[in-house]
Amino acid sequence: MPRRLRKRNRYYQWYVVTSMWSKWKKESVLPHYTQDLPNERTCSNEVVMIHNGWVYSNGWADRLRGIVSTYLLCKELGREFRILFTHPFPLELFLLPNTYDWRIDEKDISFSIQQSRPIILEICGQSRWQTKKQKARLKHHLKKSKRKQAHVYTNALFAYHEDFKGAFHELFKPSERLQSAIDRELANLGNDYVSVSARFMGVLGDFVDTVGVEVLPKDQQEQLLQACITTLEKIHRQHPDSPLLVNSDSTTFLDRASQLPYVYTIPGHILHLDVTEAAMDEEQLYHTYEKTFLDFFMIAHATEIYRLQGQWMRSETGFPYAASLVYGRPFHEAGFSI
Repeated sequence: MPRRLRKRNRYYQWYVVTSMWSKWKKESVLPHYTQDLPNERTCSNEVVMIHNGWVYSNGWADRLRGIVSTYLLCKELGREFRILFTHPFPLELFLLPNTYDWRIDEKDISFSIQQSRPIILEICGQSRWQTKKQKARLKHHLKKSKRKQAHVYTNALFAYHEDFKGAFHELFKPSERLQSAIDRELANLGNDYVSVSARFMGVLGDFVDTVGVEVLPKDQQEQLLQACITTLEKIHRQHPDSPLLVNSDSTTFLDRASQLPYVYTIPGHILHLDVTEAAMDEEQLYHTYEKTFLDFFMIAHATEIYRLQGQWMRSETGFPYAASLVYGRPFHEAGFSI
């Protein structure tokens, strides 16, 4: 294909970028697989979604959409679906099986190439057209793995355009401890509040992320902060009787937003799931990562969900959009210019 035509071919561009990232992740995963003898306990009909620290997996929204997308495809193909989520914490600290039991013991997983097939699909792009291609590629690989235990490593998001809500509730319910925390915050906020999320990715210099981001000069930081506060005031004027639950990866912004009398914030540890800290026991892990899941469910319970969007901020809908799908709440982009 001539180069000038390839540049215009959106499938070609999507395929190349996706393949590049998938290849990079595959190079991280494959060294963990062996030629050992098969594991007699392994079921060849199983599809196992794996998050065990072998590969960079992005944040909670990326992991969740990959899990739900893979589960929906397994339902369509009649495959058994399991989740091995052990890094950076055991998922069951926060989420338990609801109507579908996705748990699997590590001794029932085979990392022998003779018996398992690793499937790595790193996606780029969120358009409806691209998500159709994601699903087609994952379906192709799952069909090729019929006689082996399929190990899936993906952040595919085609579930966003399918029954994400239904699948989420089939898979998950909050653990007892997390549900108690959710109930506590709902008692504080009531049943009618608006959620506003802002992701700065380190440009304000107060968030450690796994991706290098240049910190803005102080004057531009102030411009960005003021623009976000002005947008919060605008949202409040649209919902004058509802408190604003504000979530962010920036403590600087949360401190500034908290000065508004109608803003509510949830205290806790702010960090990226792929930022590995020192070894911790389960109590320390729960305390460290509780805010991630508490924020997620509190956003999900809001009557309206907004995401601030402007210059220097992260463009993907990500975390708040995934949360909005849990109970089918309205999602809005609150854009501003500087």
